[in-house]
Amino acid sequence: MILMPMITLFFIFVGQADPMSAAMTALKAYQVWKDYTEYTILRFEIQSMFLYCQTVGGPFIVTNDPTYMPYVFADAVYRTSQGLLP
Repeated sequence: MILMPMITLFFIFVGQADPMSAAMTALKAYQVWKDYTEYTILRFEIQSMFLYCQTVGGPFIVTNDPTYMPYVFADAVYRTSQGLLP
C-alpha cells in the first residue's frame, strides 16, 4: 500500500519507469487504499453496533461463528427500535 508507490515514484524521478507500469501501480494503490478505508468504516460500524447492543442489555441471541456476529448485533438494534425486548 505504501512501499510500491514510493518505489514507482523513485523510478519516475530517476527516469527508469515505464509509463504503463506507473499507471497500473497508481491504479492498484488507489484500489487498495479505497478497500482499506471501506474496511475501516465498516469495522467502526460493527463496533458501534456492538457497543449499542451491550448498552441495551444484549446480545439476545448467541453464536460462535464470526460470520454471523454482525447479525447478532443487528438483532439487538432491531429489537430495541421495535420494542421487542423481553
